[in-house]
Amino acid sequence: MSVPIRLSTAVLAVTMILLMGNTSTVISPSFRAEPNLQGPEGVCLNGAFAYGDFSAGGDPATDRYIWSILDASGFEIFYESGGAQAQEISFPFTSTGTYQVNLRVIRADNQNYYQGSLTVTVERGPSFVLPPDVVFCGNDPVTLQALDPNDPNFGRYTIEWLNPANTVLGTGNTYLATEPGRYYAKVSSVACEAVATTFVGPSIAVDVNASAREACLGSTVSYRPDAPYLASWSYSKDGQQQRTLIAEAYELNLDTDDLEGLGDYTIFFSVEDPERPGCNVEKSFPLTVSAAPDFSLTKIRDAESCASGNGIFEITANTTISSITIPGATPETINQIPAGDTRTITGLEPRLYTVSASVGTCTIRKSISIENENPDEGIDFEVSSTPSQCTEAGAGRGILLLDFKGLSVSGSYRISSENGNSYSDDFQNQTQIEVEVPKGNYRVEVSDNDACSNTKSEFYEVAGPAQVSFSVPSSLTVCERYALSPQTSQNLLFTLTDPSGNEVASEDDGSFIIDQTGSYRLMGTSADPGSPLCPRTRTMDVVVNEPLEYDFSKRIIDCFGNQIFTAELFDANPNDVIIRWMAPDRTILGRDVEFFPPSTGTFLLEVQPRASSSCPVNPISFEVSIQANDGSISIEGSPLCSGDNFTRLEAVVTGDPSNKVEWYRVDPEAGNTWLFELDGQLEIEVEEPGVYEAVLRNEINCQLESAVYEVTQFETQSLNLENVYELCSAENISPNISPGDFASYSWVFEGAEVSDASSFRPLSPGNYELTVIDNNGCRQVQSFDVEEGCAVLVRYPNALVPGDPDRKFVVFADEDIDWVEIFIYNRNGALVYHCESQNEGGSLPLCQWEGMVDGTEAVTGSYPVIVKYRSEVLGLEKTEKSAITVIGN
Repeated sequence: MSVPIRLSTAVLAVTMILLMGNTSTVISPSFRAEPNLQGPEGVCLNGAFAYGDFSAGGDPATDRYIWSILDASGFEIFYESGGAQAQEISFPFTSTGTYQVNLRVIRADNQNYYQGSLTVTVERGPSFVLPPDVVFCGNDPVTLQALDPNDPNFGRYTIEWLNPANTVLGTGNTYLATEPGRYYAKVSSVACEAVATTFVGPSIAVDVNASAREACLGSTVSYRPDAPYLASWSYSKDGQQQRTLIAEAYELNLDTDDLEGLGDYTIFFSVEDPERPGCNVEKSFPLTVSAAPDFSLTKIRDAESCASGNGIFEITANTTISSITIPGATPETINQIPAGDTRTITGLEPRLYTVSASVGTCTIRKSISIENENPDEGIDFEVSSTPSQCTEAGAGRGILLLDFKGLSVSGSYRISSENGNSYSDDFQNQTQIEVEVPKGNYRVEVSDNDACSNTKSEFYEVAGPAQVSFSVPSSLTVCERYALSPQTSQNLLFTLTDPSGNEVASEDDGSFIIDQTGSYRLMGTSADPGSPLCPRTRTMDVVVNEPLEYDFSKRIIDCFGNQIFTAELFDANPNDVIIRWMAPDRTILGRDVEFFPPSTGTFLLEVQPRASSSCPVNPISFEVSIQANDGSISIEGSPLCSGDNFTRLEAVVTGDPSNKVEWYRVDPEAGNTWLFELDGQLEIEVEEPGVYEAVLRNEINCQLESAVYEVTQFETQSLNLENVYELCSAENISPNISPGDFASYSWVFEGAEVSDASSFRPLSPGNYELTVIDNNGCRQVQSFDVEEGCAVLVRYPNALVPGDPDRKFVVFADEDIDWVEIFIYNRNGALVYHCESQNEGGSLPLCQWEGMVDGTEAVTGSYPVIVKYRSEVLGLEKTEKSAITVIGN
């Protein structure tokens, strides 16, 4: 027998409730003492399956529950038994119709303590057309449609669209999804409520980390994708319809000075899915660019000397400033300066001052010099600069030369750039100092060992050439290996050095294979030897991981063979991976750990690490088919015969080795008794007559087939068998043994069967065993011995005296002899006596001759005698020749 094959063709996992009266399955603990079957009387089926939840109540600590669900034809589609774990069941209905849910509860020795049934009507709900997965391309909105408007019942439904927080997003048959996420369509009618779900999302899973949502004009905001994708970066200012391209790069370091001034912007990250040409994966990030604090520094007077400390400068707030900090022995902070206000800073010693102004998170620094008017104090110096030069790996630093006019002096210096970066150090007995600095504009301050400073008001420029430009990720997580292609709009040559210091050769397409954990260095140089651009070296921190280990498993969810597949991730966290269940053309059908196939056929499972390059592996292909879970069962057994304490029943099964057997004692009136202590046994012993049933179930308890056997009780038929028989091997004489009328015979000698006939003639002495089974199936076994013993079977004299009654010729035969015939001849060959006689048993003679021939006494002499006899029992027919002597009176 095979399980019927059915497969739902819907593609959605949905939640359904059929509104048919009181369908609550919540049971108060106070009512749990007694069993009580509760569950929905109706289920609304829409899509692949719909769960119905049923509860038995009772005492889970002691009760044993037996559930079965039958379809309209009486076929058992579900079966489960057990203790507390079976108190409640949840069954996925996959087709419409009327079902009967049966519950039997065993308590103590009462196998029928409670029996209940519930009729459940499964109706087809609305016909959803909402796919399980929708790919979101770029920022184009996606129109989601719940139902086919041509559905004849379309007008009966009301439709709501919800998000995972159960917030109503809209109503109606369609909804315009403008952002990725999971959406739910709840469809309701008078009788039915169903919810379908779909996931709207990009085909490529990538997250981008933005360093800020708000920034000051002039600051830099970085955008770092967590996976290596060469993306197109662009922006649009609030109110603009068009986007402005920023760069094609793996990462973006956005200088807000490159935007269009203050205001609200949207920064766009866009990368095309190579498997779906024309479909871009896009993310957007809000960015508010605020005005940086603006102020002016005006020197009122220099300091007369280091000791006097009477220098003065003035701060003018060109914009409102939250706070300003002036350095010094005790830094001074001034808060809340309105635009247009000024603040005068007095009592200043000669030195270089860097003033910081802040508004919100924006901070701007500017420098001003208070010089020493006393030429005899401090260290006098002159400054000259040398431009930076290109090196083999990049742009070198320029030099600021501090010349102390031929004097050997000791002290310290501090060099400050326009943006507030500073370089400082001490020196001893030097006439001049060379300080390496990047190209830019700098102010210089020199102090002697008494902390008396001299400074210059002018800026000193360090010039230098520009560098080549290219983009690679600053950090990279790689699965096994990754082909890196640097992005540049310039004609460049690249050299990659791996973490071990070895140069990595480029591939034919110009890419480089990344396959080691550590720090890589990529140097780009101009392909034009005459280019003024210096090389540039970028560092990439790489982590290389092994490919993910994953597989799939499947479980059959009902007796129709419907299956749910699960992505087996082993030790991986589902939140750290990207799961794709796909059709053969790589159309995404699901992204969750579990997958309900929409049909039979071929499907793909691919699991990739999140925040990493893709692993160079092929997806797992698997076939979805409904396999008939064939299995057969029959029972072989014997009756209870007189004298038997028990008999054995054996279940003969075929099919899957995981199939299991249950035994029942059948009683149509009192109800079947489940012999659950015998579950799983193929051979059992029964002590009472009656009807027994063996049920064959598969691994999810679906009944495949059953067989019944009636154990009857009979009186054993008597066995006609002696304990000892004799044979005469020398004469080839053996007994023919017939034990009686039986259905089968087995004659065994020295452990081997020698005959299965109804009668048996032993040919050798020894111990024999006879097994017989009568027409009722009762079996008997009895042993007997066969001994060697040659006996005289026919006896007669060798002489006679005619006319003497005491000395006549008399023939006697053994009781096993059936027939005797005697011939006596004279010397001339004439027959003088003939006798043929049947042996009727007893001790009477069979033949006798008194020695008379034709009324006269036979002549003295020797007469030939022929004796013939046969025995059916001994299987004997024999002729003996001898002689008899006639003695005259």
